[in-house]
Amino acid sequence: MICSLCLSVCCHSSTATVCVDVKMELTLLCVLSLFLLNTKIYGNDGVSYKVSVTKQPSWTQTFSGESITLTCEVHGGGDAQWEYEWRTSSSNQPADKTGKVLMIRADVSHSGDYYCMGRRNHESTQWSNVITLRVTSQNPKARLTAGPSTISAGGSMTLSCSVDGSDGWKYIWYRWTSNTNVTPAADGDNREIRVTQGGKYTCVGRRGEPAFYTQYSEYVTIEITFSNKAAVKRQHDWPEIFKGEEITLTCEIQAGGDTEWEYEWTRGNVRRTADGSKLWVFTASDSSSGDYKCRGRQKTNSYSFTAWSDPLHLTVTASEPKAELRSDKTDIPVGGSVTLSCSVTSSFGWKYYWYRGDKSSEVLITQHGETSVSQEGLYWCRGGRGKPVYYTQYSDSMRINKNDKAQCGLTASPSWLSPGASVALSCEVEPPSAGWRFYWYQTVPDGSHSSYRYELLPGSEHGTEQGSYMLDGHTHTAGYVCRAARGEPVYYTDYSKAAFVWSGDVDPSASLTVSPDTVQHFTRDSVSLSCEGNSTEWRVRRFPEGGFLSSCSNWTTSGSRCDIDTSQSGSAVFWCESGSGHFSNSVNITIHDAGLILMSPVRPVTEGLSVSLSCKLKTGQKASSVFFYHNEQLIQNDSRVELNISAVSKSHEGFYKCWYQGTESPQSWMAVNASKSSNGHIPVMLVVGLVCGVILLLLLLLLSCRFRRSKGSCYIRPTQSGTVWTSNTTPSVSQNQNQPETRIYESVNDSENTGKDVSDVTYSVIELKSFEQNRGQHKPAESPVYSDLKKRPADDALLYVQVKHKDKRKRVKGKPSAAATDEPLYSQVKPGTSFSTDAAM
Repeated sequence: MICSLCLSVCCHSSTATVCVDVKMELTLLCVLSLFLLNTKIYGNDGVSYKVSVTKQPSWTQTFSGESITLTCEVHGGGDAQWEYEWRTSSSNQPADKTGKVLMIRADVSHSGDYYCMGRRNHESTQWSNVITLRVTSQNPKARLTAGPSTISAGGSMTLSCSVDGSDGWKYIWYRWTSNTNVTPAADGDNREIRVTQGGKYTCVGRRGEPAFYTQYSEYVTIEITFSNKAAVKRQHDWPEIFKGEEITLTCEIQAGGDTEWEYEWTRGNVRRTADGSKLWVFTASDSSSGDYKCRGRQKTNSYSFTAWSDPLHLTVTASEPKAELRSDKTDIPVGGSVTLSCSVTSSFGWKYYWYRGDKSSEVLITQHGETSVSQEGLYWCRGGRGKPVYYTQYSDSMRINKNDKAQCGLTASPSWLSPGASVALSCEVEPPSAGWRFYWYQTVPDGSHSSYRYELLPGSEHGTEQGSYMLDGHTHTAGYVCRAARGEPVYYTDYSKAAFVWSGDVDPSASLTVSPDTVQHFTRDSVSLSCEGNSTEWRVRRFPEGGFLSSCSNWTTSGSRCDIDTSQSGSAVFWCESGSGHFSNSVNITIHDAGLILMSPVRPVTEGLSVSLSCKLKTGQKASSVFFYHNEQLIQNDSRVELNISAVSKSHEGFYKCWYQGTESPQSWMAVNASKSSNGHIPVMLVVGLVCGVILLLLLLLLSCRFRRSKGSCYIRPTQSGTVWTSNTTPSVSQNQNQPETRIYESVNDSENTGKDVSDVTYSVIELKSFEQNRGQHKPAESPVYSDLKKRPADDALLYVQVKHKDKRKRVKGKPSAAATDEPLYSQVKPGTSFSTDAAM
């Protein structure tokens, strides 16, 4: 086969290039010649170069977003003067195909085959091997594996992290300890870590530079369990619970302390909304039946727990219970009573509330479901238990009748008293009639019963004609009753209802304390009373405003405690009684469903002491910038939180209230007791007695002088120290100059040398000296006290008494010298009346 071929052959030299057009027949010789020529020109004397493509990183799987570097390597040719050509089957062609290195931010469009070749001068390499790049669009996700989800305190667990189907990963670990706190769980790039703390753990993989990250793994929750045992306790252990009752559950942790833990609760398989509270308080409903469990969660690590407690099972009864009222008889015998009994079937823990005439008026509260009544009327009862009180339905009513019979009513005034005050008792018979004699009794607590025994008051053994009785020097809380009698044989009325006289002063043998120590409280507040003293038995008594006397606690032998029912507003007086017959101080407690109350002391404040009043909001905070009122008069309206009285006096006694941002508190009475200190009383009375005695002596001397007027003047004058002159006597000198003495100087002049008749003017100077013992010797302790008396008929026979302190000046005819600086204090007293020198002492 013969063909024609026109060639342009170029020969290259160092100086020129010669191109020759050759036309020849393509024969075997021609082909051979062309091959040799090609080998001479391009074959670089027969040297062949190997080319390869390398990928960094060399991972088998590439993910979208990773950085990939492809490098074209010419082996054996050096790097100088090479030019490169890249070819790829990917849809995303490189912008520059001539560089040795291709830098790719991987994307799905970069998937394909990549190869290259090199050229320099007239040399060229073969094409390299093919590198296939497969880019996955989905970001990989780390996978965390762990053992059991709980470990005991002090133990550990191994966690492992991996990324499936790829290699080259390093791992970062994180631990969540709360909803907002993430911390690295371990240092380094460990595939596995060993953990000893509770928390939510996760991991993430990374590789390359710049780093490429996987998605976070799923969370694994590790809980640390402690050996402390949790237990669910109920406030009351009643086996039956009624719909509408308030239930209080408490989570108790053995040897855990309350400050270390928060608490979790479940009912069945339902987890209660976490609030960390130790108490779970709820109102029982149809869905409240079930098993209740709790556990403690450590405050410093919210994934460290105790084990779950054993379940406490509650059963709620939907039907409302109804009280049942019974009586041994319905007619009250003369002078007797009827016993009523109230009960609630198949349940426990009830107190019983008694009503007569009107269900809105509470008659009495008893613990054991029985009460004795001596008044006719319509009666109901119902049970109540818990706090706040859950009430049963009212019982059916029962009418109690009695024969017409007189009834005594007793009142005491005042009901609240200051120590030593007088109390007036008044007993009236209804319906009013004549001929009654009245008997008066004091109530004495009876430790063997829940009532009182009555002891006759002095002077009433045979009764009194008058229906009043006065108690003088009353000091402490006490109760009184009366009854009346008349006819032959004697007919007695029933005893009256007890009337009480209350005192805030503490008896040394009995004391009642209130916590918190304030008169006013909010509804639902926790208020408790405690009895203390030297008796072996105690009980707390309660007398509500407009209600009936009841027991707040039973007799106890170690001091009684009463938790007040604060579910409803109201006021009541409380006190303690001992089995040995003593009464404590009484306190008035008021419960308010208001937004603001006054914090004031329960007991009377002693004069001279300090006291602070403040206002408290329903939120429990003290209000600031409060207006305080005393007896409806504004006394403080600045930014202070409290009303501080540094030294209380009797003028501070009265009603107080406060006002804050449009809300006014109720008002409370603050009592003030006089100071019991007697300092200063004895000296004043001594001086008053001395002065009165001296005045009496002066009056006798005046009468004597007037009687002797015809004989001249009656004049007594001291002539020397230590000498006392008296009328018709000679001077007498003290036997011991160091012996203390009292001098009484009297000077009485009938007239002066003025020629005027001044017989109606009498001057008297009295000097009193008191002494104290000092190292066995008596020395003057005070300056003399002078008293000037003048009788002046022109001034309606007024008697002027002048008393001066520390006045050692000479007196001329009873008048001070011109150098006097002390101003006299005058007291005008009508003749024949008494007077006091307290002001001058």
